[in-house]
Amino acid sequence: MHCFTAVDGIPLPYAEALAVDKNGDIWVADSTHLLHGRPGAFRTYPHPELDSAEASTGIESLTPRPDGSLLVGIARTGPGLGLQSLSDNIWRDAYTSPSSNSFWSVTATLIDRDGTVWVGTADQGIFRIRPDGIDHFGETEGLSGNSVSSLYEDREGDVWVGTKRGLDRFRNLIVRTFSTSEGLAGDYVDSVASSKNGGVWIGNRGSLSFLKNGQVTNYLKKDGLPGQRVTSIMEDHTGRLWVGVDTDLYVFSQGRFTRILDHHKRSSGVVVGIVEDTQQNIFVLVSGRPYRLLRFDSASESLESVSLHSDPNVMAANPDGGLFLDLGNSRNALILDDQGRIEPWSPHTIIRRNNFAFSRDGSKWASTARGIEYFNQRDSWFLDTTNGLPCAHIHSIILDHNENLWAYASCGLVFVASAELSRFKADPKYSVTSRLFDVLDGALPNIADFSSLVAISTDGDLWFANGTEVQVVDPTHSRTEIPPPPVQIEAIVARHVEHKAVQGIDLAPLTEDVDLRYTAPSLSVPERLQFRYRLDGHDKEWQDITKLRDAFYTDLGPGHYMFRVVASNADGVWSTKEATLSFTILPAWYQTKSFILGCIAACSLAIVMAYRLRIRTVRRDAQARYDERLAERTRIARDMHDTLLQTIQGSKMLADTALAQLNEQDEVKPRLQMLSTWLGNAMEEGRAALRSLRAPVIEQQTIESLLQDAVDDCALSGTMETSFELIGEPIAMSVCVREEIYRIGFEAINNGCLHSGGTNLKVQIVYAEDFQLRISDDGNGVDTKTLKEGRSGHFGLAGMRERARFLNAELAFTSSQGIGTEVSLTVPNSVLMENARPSKWSRLQRFVRGG
Repeated sequence: MHCFTAVDGIPLPYAEALAVDKNGDIWVADSTHLLHGRPGAFRTYPHPELDSAEASTGIESLTPRPDGSLLVGIARTGPGLGLQSLSDNIWRDAYTSPSSNSFWSVTATLIDRDGTVWVGTADQGIFRIRPDGIDHFGETEGLSGNSVSSLYEDREGDVWVGTKRGLDRFRNLIVRTFSTSEGLAGDYVDSVASSKNGGVWIGNRGSLSFLKNGQVTNYLKKDGLPGQRVTSIMEDHTGRLWVGVDTDLYVFSQGRFTRILDHHKRSSGVVVGIVEDTQQNIFVLVSGRPYRLLRFDSASESLESVSLHSDPNVMAANPDGGLFLDLGNSRNALILDDQGRIEPWSPHTIIRRNNFAFSRDGSKWASTARGIEYFNQRDSWFLDTTNGLPCAHIHSIILDHNENLWAYASCGLVFVASAELSRFKADPKYSVTSRLFDVLDGALPNIADFSSLVAISTDGDLWFANGTEVQVVDPTHSRTEIPPPPVQIEAIVARHVEHKAVQGIDLAPLTEDVDLRYTAPSLSVPERLQFRYRLDGHDKEWQDITKLRDAFYTDLGPGHYMFRVVASNADGVWSTKEATLSFTILPAWYQTKSFILGCIAACSLAIVMAYRLRIRTVRRDAQARYDERLAERTRIARDMHDTLLQTIQGSKMLADTALAQLNEQDEVKPRLQMLSTWLGNAMEEGRAALRSLRAPVIEQQTIESLLQDAVDDCALSGTMETSFELIGEPIAMSVCVREEIYRIGFEAINNGCLHSGGTNLKVQIVYAEDFQLRISDDGNGVDTKTLKEGRSGHFGLAGMRERARFLNAELAFTSSQGIGTEVSLTVPNSVLMENARPSKWSRLQRFVRGG
């Protein structure tokens, strides 16, 4: 920062006013001196009245103009003072009209973005200087005070006025209003009509008014108005104004009102509508029971009745010639052509229409209480709240010069672009994009009693009568280029404690309810501001548009979050830059990762323990079944020993005794010798079976050695080539399971060796996720029926299946004639477990597996 003093060319003791022009040069002044230039090279511009003054007041404001001149506000009055302009080194009054501007005690000046000059004074309020006139605002007009200290235009185009009593805001409304405050004679505006000379005619109670360039001319009873209430008005192609006054029709031309009677020399009645068709015929609609349609006969200069056999209530000039008449709620519309012929129209909706608008392409539109009707001779479609309108009750409609539609509705003034209308005409289900100008934009909609309800002036402005005032909108300036406001996150409230919006803030554990407070600094129409937001870490999509300045969340858990919010201005333009705030909700001790991992480990351990307990239960049940079978086998062995073997042994002893008593030449001796041998063999086989029943061999051998022995026995027979393959690490298994697997394998090996007729026998044991035993040969194969049912009198296959079921194992037979047979046994590992603990690692594995 640098302080400019006399060394820099500024010898002023203080600066009362400061400005920078378009060239970047500095203007600075105290009460009596004005300097211009750049640091080190300033020039003084003396003012004769100020140089000779000794008063403390003087120059109060400096405002550079676009043309290069300087607007100087002086807080003293008199010739050469007040509001001055410096151009080409010459001082002069800024404005010559009114001449009194040198008598304003000017304290502040401003040139807004539209070029309008604002002047604040010490005791007269403010003056707004427009190209077409000057407006004054003081305490009487609602200003907070007449002593103005400052003027400022914000980024949205609003002008702020600081007075000694308060702060005032001036905002240019899109929809402007003309009432008694602007010069109208009354507040009962029921009709409006455009004039070919520019401006509009306004029908009011007690006056007929003409408004042009903001200036109002009122024609009252003293000026020749022949009645009290002006009803319908219309200006024809010659510039004559047709006026309904009370119960008569008049033509106003050259300052005179001429009464128009019917051909019976009677009053027309209360005129509710006047139109001129394309053939320049004047039609008048008169209220009554029923309504009457009259046509002006230029030859007799009187009104003649038009026979309709119906009761129209609204009419409009048909662009294709003749009149368009609406019969209201009772019947459909009619077309009355220029030859007097009537053509009925029958759109399927019978409804009262307020007024009509016709596009250049021939499209016909009507305002109704149900929306905007688009219709033709047979059908009609409604543009309403279901497809884009903010409300459905439409008072009147009009098309501007660009074929955009404007609807004066119960909720405000609605704008629909021409392109949107085209899309709706192509697809009546299409939802149009519309824009609403409501009371915040100055719209004060209501229905007027007479036509015309709307008018378009020669400059393109649209005028609407609302029963009390007349309102106007300029379609070319209806959209303001106001950038969206920047968004600010102000605070975050957690557990009823407000925290500053600091990036990365940590919130206390167990925080669930969070209130994020944000705003957007916009003073133009803050009621129109809208927001949308999302919370990363919680929301998957942006939340719906809202006007609230708070975002509430009630179900947040511990974690990291990022809050994002954007705003839109009054025109619906969204900001491209997001306001963001990151925060973290700390976890409670039982919400930490270590605690959660500990819980997972504990649950896993409990599952393993439950699994191990289940395996032990299964093994205990299997062992119990085995013990039952072993006891049964022991009983069978004992019974065999006490009965069958004793009988065989006794028989052998008898045979041996008989052999000892026979001679060698006795023919029966060889037979007794053979019988003795057979009985001996039977005793050995019986004893072997008893040993098998009482003490199974599998208790001393592994399943691999048992099956290897069976394969070796097959190989000794000399009939087949054999192979044995072990895959995987063997697992210790319980005795009962080992025996069942061995019995199944032995039966399969024995069958393949004795009955297959093949040359190769292959046995494979696989230890993997499950135990698998595969026995295959290349013999003749077995037919399907035998595999399924077994041979009559043989129980080998049935026994194998019973043993597999006992193990909860899967036993499969695959066989084809001429290819061979394969037997596959799959036993779950959980069935194999045996409580052996050869090493710590093995014990850990066995513990996890439940062994």
